[in-house]
Amino acid sequence: MIFSNKKTSAQVSDKVAAMLANVIINMKFRFSNGLNKWINAYSTRQKKQIAIAIGFLTSILLISSSFCSFYKLPKLKQNYTSAHIGQASDIPDPQFIKRQLTDSLTKKK
Repeated sequence: MIFSNKKTSAQVSDKVAAMLANVIINMKFRFSNGLNKWINAYSTRQKKQIAIAIGFLTSILLISSSFCSFYKLPKLKQNYTSAHIGQASDIPDPQFIKRQLTDSLTKKK
């Protein structure tokens, strides 16, 4: 008993892909027409002012992001231990408070 036919599933996937492509193209077309109508409603002088304002805001954003980060990465601390499988190569000293970071595979002799 065959549950799936490769030919029909390929045809269905092609139809779904074509439908999605059509939807995306129509959305882009509507967006560009709306943007075109919005921009064409302004005079040439107003269009220049809008372009200068957008350029000015973009340059401020780029310059400010070079001096300060909007998303700060946490600094890595050295309090993590290595993930080695196996037994440690040496018995730790009694004064040794931290866990041992080496094992028999990584310790140089």
